[in-house]
Amino acid sequence: MHNKLHSLHKQPVDKQPISEAELRQLVLKSLAVRSVPDQDLIVEELAIERGAARVDIAVLGSVLQAFELKSDADSFARLHNQIHAYNRVFDRITIATGPAYAGAALEVMPTWWGVMRADRQDDGTLTLTAIREAADNPHQDSLSLAMFFWREEAINVLRADAAVTAPKRSTRSELHAALAGHLSLSQLRERVLETLKSRGLPKADSRSARDGGWSRPDANCSDFRFLT
Repeated sequence: MHNKLHSLHKQPVDKQPISEAELRQLVLKSLAVRSVPDQDLIVEELAIERGAARVDIAVLGSVLQAFELKSDADSFARLHNQIHAYNRVFDRITIATGPAYAGAALEVMPTWWGVMRADRQDDGTLTLTAIREAADNPHQDSLSLAMFFWREEAINVLRADAAVTAPKRSTRSELHAALAGHLSLSQLRERVLETLKSRGLPKADSRSARDGGWSRPDANCSDFRFLT
């Protein structure tokens, strides 16, 4: 995988290359249209594994979805480590890219990753096409999921779901390990989604806002949108 990523070559593009900003807005618009009102939370720049990696866009709904963006101007070089981190965390993962890398994405991404292709039309507008749908992730890791919890949250989940009272001096790492050991993967997934979506969601402008209760030392995002 590492060698394949570094040996990728862009395909020639016959129209103006698609920028990262254009690709991001296109994917966000598509997600807003197909997401479930009042249930799906879109999070930009979601940190995972306590900040070791970030995903461009995550959708927190009935499952935890990741959308990684690679514009025509991007490189796949740093994606090697990100792939493994995403695989440990998300239920489903999709890479969205322009025509320069769409073929390469189909070739080198795990077969259960979805692939979306953005194309610029003759009038300059952009279209987004799913050329491979994401399938369920076979490689999720309980400890990586547990790392989403803040210390107080981890203590509460352990008490409620596993009847375990954590020692007062337990570190976050110890609490995360305890969660991974006492809860099943499905339990952790359910609690993670429930907890992330409950963190101080904005009330006045629920469609697009910054912070909203995530701005703590171990917070996991910089921006989110709760769909209405």
